[in-house]
Amino acid sequence: MKILSVLLISALALSGNAIAADDTLNKLQGLLGSSSTSQLSEAEGSDTNEDKQSFDVASLVSMVSDNLGVSEAQSEGGLASIFDYAKDNLSDTNYSELAQSVPGLDSLLENVPAISSDSSSDSSSMSGLLSKASEYSSSLSAMNELKQQFEALGLDTDMITSFITQINSYFSDDEDTLSLLQSGLGNLVTAL
Repeated sequence: MKILSVLLISALALSGNAIAADDTLNKLQGLLGSSSTSQLSEAEGSDTNEDKQSFDVASLVSMVSDNLGVSEAQSEGGLASIFDYAKDNLSDTNYSELAQSVPGLDSLLENVPAISSDSSSDSSSMSGLLSKASEYSSSLSAMNELKQQFEALGLDTDMITSFITQINSYFSDDEDTLSLLQSGLGNLVTAL
């Protein structure tokens, strides 16, 4: 380890960039206190895990509520509906990964709004057609249910796309979580 330190210090001293060498030397001195490179990797990995754990349902609900001008209850219900839709389209393993990345997700799903079975008769003729078509297709059925959940919250079904945009923005720094969510949502945005 001492030989490696001497070699690194020598190589940096020979480089023409003294300021960068000083910064690098300071970093190396701090890092060389660890006994192995595997400990460095573990330390770097824990930083990554801390970043992923910074996502939580409460801050997502607040962000959506503030950015879209909806109530906290509407934000919770809309997010719950979207995540429930994604959950239905993910394997158990993939959903477990998503739930681990987003603390509080399972409790959020308790806020999925209930819809009545006769709600399609009260809605527009387009919704009525979608309800009828959903009897023959599980994906259309799930989409119709999502739209009815948004209507039950007093939200226009066009808001689904806005909610998804907000969710994508929230997870933009975590490609793994975003990828899992997008695979659960499938072609929902293009189908709306």
